[in-house]
Amino acid sequence: MSFKLFFASTFGLIKSTAKIEAEHEALLNDYQMFCEFEQSSEQKEYHELEVLVKSATFKQKKKELQSLMLKGSKEDAQLNELKKLGKNSRLQKFYATHKSEELKRFEKISGSETMKKYKELKTAVERHSLAALKKMDKQSKEFALYTEFLSLRDSADLIFFRDFRKSSGYKNYELMLESPERKRFEELQKITASDEFKARVAYLEDKHKWEKTEESLKEKRFAELQKMPQLINYLKYKHSSALDFFKKWHLVFEDRFASGKLDLQKWQTQSHWASQTIGQNFSQIGDLHAFTDGKNISVDGKSLKIEVRKERAKGMQWRIPFGFVEQEFDYTSGIVSTAGTEWWKHGLLEAKVKYSPANNLVDAIYLLGEESSPQINLVEMGVKNRLGLLSKSADGIQADSESIAGLKAGEYYIFTLEWTTHSLVWKINGREMLSLNQNVPAFKMHLNAASIVVAEPVDHLPHRFEIDWVRFYQHADKK
Repeated sequence: MSFKLFFASTFGLIKSTAKIEAEHEALLNDYQMFCEFEQSSEQKEYHELEVLVKSATFKQKKKELQSLMLKGSKEDAQLNELKKLGKNSRLQKFYATHKSEELKRFEKISGSETMKKYKELKTAVERHSLAALKKMDKQSKEFALYTEFLSLRDSADLIFFRDFRKSSGYKNYELMLESPERKRFEELQKITASDEFKARVAYLEDKHKWEKTEESLKEKRFAELQKMPQLINYLKYKHSSALDFFKKWHLVFEDRFASGKLDLQKWQTQSHWASQTIGQNFSQIGDLHAFTDGKNISVDGKSLKIEVRKERAKGMQWRIPFGFVEQEFDYTSGIVSTAGTEWWKHGLLEAKVKYSPANNLVDAIYLLGEESSPQINLVEMGVKNRLGLLSKSADGIQADSESIAGLKAGEYYIFTLEWTTHSLVWKINGREMLSLNQNVPAFKMHLNAASIVVAEPVDHLPHRFEIDWVRFYQHADKK
C-alpha cells in the first residue's frame, strides 16, 4: 500500500467521491449562473442602482425628505401666525364692526346728501356767535338756516352718526384699519388660501412622500434585484476565490457517457497507431487478447465499460521481424481513443473511475503523443496499481510512479492530472499523490482508455473497466 494513501486514509484526508462531485456540480451551477448574470442587463442595472442608492447625495436626500414635515416648516409658522392673529381681540372687534349693519349705516350717512347739507349749514351757522343767533330776527333768512341746522343736528341719523363715531368699536375700527396686524392677517389669509400653499401643506403632511418619488422607485427596484437568486449568487462569489477553478480552467472536452452509445464525434475504437498503419486494431507482443473494433465497448447511459471476455478471436499482432501477423487469441478487449479528434498540450485531465483491479489485467487511462512518446498514466489498475509517467529507455520502460494499492475495490474515485510546462501532478479525490518536474512532455497528446490481458489465469470474467465520466480542461486564457 502507498504510504501516502495509508496516511490519507488513516486520518480521513481523502474526501468521498460523492461529496466532491456534489460540491463540483453545485459550484459549476453557481459559476454558470454567476457568468450569465455578470453579462446580464440586471447586473448592469444593479451596479448603477448600487452606486446611486449608496451615494451620500442619495442618502442625504432621502433623510431630508423623510424628516420633512409640516411641524417646524415655514408654512407651519405662517399658519400659527394666522391663528394667533385670528385670536387678536382688536382684530376680532375690527372685523365684527367691519361686518356690522351699524358701520354700513354710518358710512351711508357719512356719504349722504343729508350729511353734506348738515356740514354746509354748520359752516354757515358757525359764522355767528350763539348770542347773535338768539337775537336774530326769527323771520330772517339766517334764522331759517339756523332752524334747519338744528333740525338736522337733532335728527335720528345724525344723532346715531355722532354716537357711533364716538363708540369704542368705531375708534378700534379706525385704529386697526391701516394697522400692521390687519395687513399681515389679510396677507396670511391670502397666502394660506392659495392652491400652491394648500398643495405644499398636503405634501408636508403626507407620510408617504418619499415612496412617491422617482428615487424611491429606484430604491425599490434595487431591493427587488437584491432578492434575485442570480444576484444573491453573484454577490456571494464576487469577491470569493471559490470559483477560481472555473475561472482558471476552461472545459475543452467532456463525456459523461449519458447518451446510451459511444459518441463517435469524440472517440474512436482504434488506437492511434492502428488507425495510422493497417486501419485495424493490433496487439503487442505479450498481449493475450485481441482488440475488437468497438464490440467490447458499451455505454449504458451511466458509464463507459471496456469489457474483457474469455472468447477466441482472430486479431493482428506486431511481431519483429515479420511485422503485422494474424493470430488467434483466447481473450478479447477494447480500446477508445481521442486521437481522431482531440489532442492537447498542457491542461487538467480528470476521470471518475471504478477501482476494480483484476488479476493479470491492466486497465489504464493514459495520454500518448506520437510514436515513442512517454505515456502519462492517469490511472493504471491490475497487475500494478499506480499512476505516473512511463518512459522508454535503453534499459526498457522506466516508471516514475506512485502506488495506489489500498484504495477500496468497487468504489469510484476521481483521478486528476495537472500537466503544465514544468510539472506533472497527480491527485486522487483532490489529494496530491505524485509530482514530477523531469521529462515533462512538451507536445500534444491524445487520451486513451484500454484493458489489456498480460497473463493467465484471469479471474472473474467478463471483467469490466468502468469510467463514469472524463474531462479535459485548459487554461482559460488559451480557449
